[in-house]
Amino acid sequence: MTQPPVPPNQPPYEPPGQPPLPPLFPSQPSPKRSRGLVLLVSGLVLLLGIIIAAAVIVIVNRGDDGKKPAAEPSARTKPSDPTAVEFRRVLTVKAGTCPTPSPAGTACDAKGMRYTLGKVELDGSNVTDVKAAIQENGAGGWYVGLTLDSKGATLFEQLTAGLAKQTPPANQLAIVVRGEVVTAPSVQSAIAGGKTEISGGYDRDSASQLVEKITG
Repeated sequence: MTQPPVPPNQPPYEPPGQPPLPPLFPSQPSPKRSRGLVLLVSGLVLLLGIIIAAAVIVIVNRGDDGKKPAAEPSARTKPSDPTAVEFRRVLTVKAGTCPTPSPAGTACDAKGMRYTLGKVELDGSNVTDVKAAIQENGAGGWYVGLTLDSKGATLFEQLTAGLAKQTPPANQLAIVVRGEVVTAPSVQSAIAGGKTEISGGYDRDSASQLVEKITG
């Protein structure tokens, strides 16, 4: 007995109860489709990396509040209160203390010396630069350099010319800051040009301290 012919486009006859047989040639994804998936995944990974990196930058910037590092403060080279710095002739000097407030025309230094002073000849408004420096090769030690404006240079030359003719202590020039004599160097000759050096026994620290007192 013969079986009827299988109609076209109809799967072959399979006995009942048997699982379907796997295809002999599984379908393969097209090369173009696989390449597209790879590019898509790579793009997503790259995009995710960019988002994470951007998030890190934002977190870091917010962590420092978006502020730039503070710059180091620059050293002051001029008196902060020009009227508080006075250049005055020394009339007399002796050991002693100054009452508070000090009598007019008197001032003391940190070492307990009491000065009687002349009038204010010039003040901090004539000072354009104050600095501590060391002599060339360190031979002369540290000093404090003062630079004066043109008006101050003229007044200072006249003042030092008169002081140089005097005998101690009348040849001393007191620099008074807020009522305290911070230094009272002797004047040996007239000083022209508006530049002068205060020297004698200073080291780096003491010269810097004098600059700080004058500049405030």
